[in-house]
Amino acid sequence: MRRFFTLFILLLMPLGWAFSVSAHEDDLETVGLHLKWKHQFQFAGYYAAIEKGYYADEGLSVELIEGGPDKNPVRELLEGHAQYAVGNASALLDRAEGNPVVVLASVFQHTAQVIYTRPDINSPEELRGKRIVMLQDGRRELEAFALLKKFDINKADFVLRPDGTPEDLVSGKVDAWPGYSSNEAYQFKQNRVGYRMFRPQDYGLDIYGDTLLTTEMELQENPQRADAFHRATIKGWEYALNHVDEMIELIKTKYDSQQKSRDYLKFEADVIGDLMIPNVIPIGLSNLKRWQRIATEFEALGYPVGQVEWKMFIYQPKPTLAHLLDHHVYPYRYWIGMALLITLVLTLYAFNRQLLRGISSRTAELEALSVEYRDILDQMQDTYYRVDTEGKLLWVSASVKNHLGYDRESLVGNYSTGLYFEKDGRKKHLQAIAESGGKVEHYELCLRHKDGTPFWTESNSQYVFDENRKVIGVEGNLRDINARKQAQLENEELTSQLQQAQKMESIGVLAGGIAHDFNNLLAAVMGNAELALLDAPEHGEMRHFLAQIFKASRKGADLVRQLLAYSGQGRFAMGEQNLNTLIAEVSDLLGTVIGKKIQLEMELEDGLANINGDKNQLTQMLMNLMTNAAESMSGSPGTISLHTGSVNLTQSDFARMYLNDDLQDGAFVFIEVRDSGCGMDRHTQKRIFDPFFTTKETGSGLGLAALLGIVRSHGGALTLDSEPGRGSCFTIYLPALESTVYKPAETALIQPESLKGLSGVVLLVDDEAQVRDVATRILEREGMSVISAADGKEGLALFRKHADEISLVLLDLTMPIMDGEQAFRLMHAYRPEIPVLLSSGFSESQAATDLSQQGLAGFVRKPYTRNTLLQAVIESGEISKAS
Repeated sequence: MRRFFTLFILLLMPLGWAFSVSAHEDDLETVGLHLKWKHQFQFAGYYAAIEKGYYADEGLSVELIEGGPDKNPVRELLEGHAQYAVGNASALLDRAEGNPVVVLASVFQHTAQVIYTRPDINSPEELRGKRIVMLQDGRRELEAFALLKKFDINKADFVLRPDGTPEDLVSGKVDAWPGYSSNEAYQFKQNRVGYRMFRPQDYGLDIYGDTLLTTEMELQENPQRADAFHRATIKGWEYALNHVDEMIELIKTKYDSQQKSRDYLKFEADVIGDLMIPNVIPIGLSNLKRWQRIATEFEALGYPVGQVEWKMFIYQPKPTLAHLLDHHVYPYRYWIGMALLITLVLTLYAFNRQLLRGISSRTAELEALSVEYRDILDQMQDTYYRVDTEGKLLWVSASVKNHLGYDRESLVGNYSTGLYFEKDGRKKHLQAIAESGGKVEHYELCLRHKDGTPFWTESNSQYVFDENRKVIGVEGNLRDINARKQAQLENEELTSQLQQAQKMESIGVLAGGIAHDFNNLLAAVMGNAELALLDAPEHGEMRHFLAQIFKASRKGADLVRQLLAYSGQGRFAMGEQNLNTLIAEVSDLLGTVIGKKIQLEMELEDGLANINGDKNQLTQMLMNLMTNAAESMSGSPGTISLHTGSVNLTQSDFARMYLNDDLQDGAFVFIEVRDSGCGMDRHTQKRIFDPFFTTKETGSGLGLAALLGIVRSHGGALTLDSEPGRGSCFTIYLPALESTVYKPAETALIQPESLKGLSGVVLLVDDEAQVRDVATRILEREGMSVISAADGKEGLALFRKHADEISLVLLDLTMPIMDGEQAFRLMHAYRPEIPVLLSSGFSESQAATDLSQQGLAGFVRKPYTRNTLLQAVIESGEISKAS
């Protein structure tokens, strides 16, 4: 009941004045206050308490002990040289070490300690291994050291400088300087020095700054003095913050040991005001839970805090107001109560009469104002809305018609769930509001237009509360960002396609390189196996084993051809082809490929234009498409649609296709294969053309990779449209021909009996020793002599030395030191009548095509068989047969 009379404290304030007693200077008790640093605005509250007589009113005479780099206020306090000291949150660690320090007041609610670095250091994490100033083994710079520990940077992880100045940071002597946000920042700005400042609170370390400290002995032996010192200090700080200019003049007059300018002190005062936030938190308040949270944070950073006796560590001022109420108000409670009751009744009666008149007038004004506000919102470009907790629209502004195409009347009273384009759109929206503390800004929201298309908006939304702070709905505004978002999505799609194209190009180069090296190995394996077969008995296991080796090598060569097809370096016999004709020729085979459970539907355009291509490769492209479509159904019944047609394409069409480089506007024919299989998600689509990538338990993963290479080599492009559960559609576009192109004549194969009794000297130039060895034995077996060289430079030297003897040169295209193309040009210039055969694991490249116009006798692709090599040698025309 006594606490009820707290309401009447204002009535007793005059009584307090009557009992105030001013102390005489002779009666003042002297105490020492050790400052944390040299005189500056950081200690303005203590100066004010002295100059305004607040300490004297409490019977105290305070002597200020100036701090400095070689002084430790806590140590001076514990040794009895001062009764009070200004420290920081490291008092918690002092307490953990058994020192009886007590926090009398938490003056700075946030620490002023920061870490200054050069501008090129972008994060505290980059301070590992750097030169950092730390005084007193880092205890004075506890907050800065804790920030380093936050990034797992301990004393062993940087170079500790025991002394220094801010100028050392400017000159480059040190990399980091733990200072104060209220201090060095001003110097750096005045001197136009670039710097970067890292605050602990920006990284989750919200630690108290300056704290007023005393000891347990002081509280036990002089509790009244400690209370008085606390009260006077708080008054001093209140005065200092409200009279900044006066404090600056006081410092300049009596406490100007650092000789700071008035502007400097004003800058310091502004920063300190932000750190103390007196308009939000009472000056000096020590929050127990916050100190406990700081202790937990220190423990996590490796500081040994342990168990803290919080009641002894944090000082709680005596309830002087309660004492006043108990002894000066409570004895007169009945008379005071009666007087207040009569006053209250009369006041309520008068107020009630006035309130009734005001309510009627105000209600009419509000109704008019409400209509006016709604009219204003209806004229805004943004759409304003309000929904209840169930999602029912309570109100929406008229601009919703411009954005989503709906009339306001058709939406109000209905649920908003259907307006979200995504199924869980409303759930995500509400979750974002909840995670942002009841208010979310600039939230991108995809809504559904009346015509069913997506419409992008930017929403600022917040909770609506009733008088009991219970959430009753959500309100906000929607801003049209549809054009910007569509452009952003289109840009992301183009970027993704560019990255895919670059990836395909890189993999193609890799595949071509692997194929080249593998062809050299296969040439040796196939050649040796074939030579061994010539000498093996017609019957017996040895011949069988050699045949299996040769057969496996041929399969390896087929695999290499697929890799070369993927990389766009396969060897093609180009000619005029018609897709409809190719499909008709393999139509019976298609049924076998897809199986009996799958229905094939074909729609082939009449009069389809021809294309320039390799018949075998185009057939493989078709078979790979059909095989992939059939396998997507996993043996279940389904449908595959095969469609051909013609279309004119432009650059805007190419932008959404694979392999869209260097394509020209014009006429294209297309082949489209659509299946009703399982479909693919976006992740699978991004990798579907990667070599050896497969979603099936069996298969090489090269089918679609080779398909992509075939399309690339034919100057075409393709599109893929697929969704999980809805099947896939591959469409391949190839340039249409306007007229008939040249068809290369077929070369008749030389019969085996014509490969006997050859003679002549062959210069064999190849950088692979195994290839040289097997080719040499094949040629020598047939009666020819062989001179071999390991590179173009050596081959050129042998060519000039034996030019009169050499009948033929077999020259590898890709070699170190001097490649085949350069060697050919030099050989041909020296003796143009000697035929040169070019050999390579790649296809017949552009270089070979160009050289053929300059006298190149022919091209043989690795890995070659014995017959293939000998046939090329005979076709060169300079090797004679023995009689």
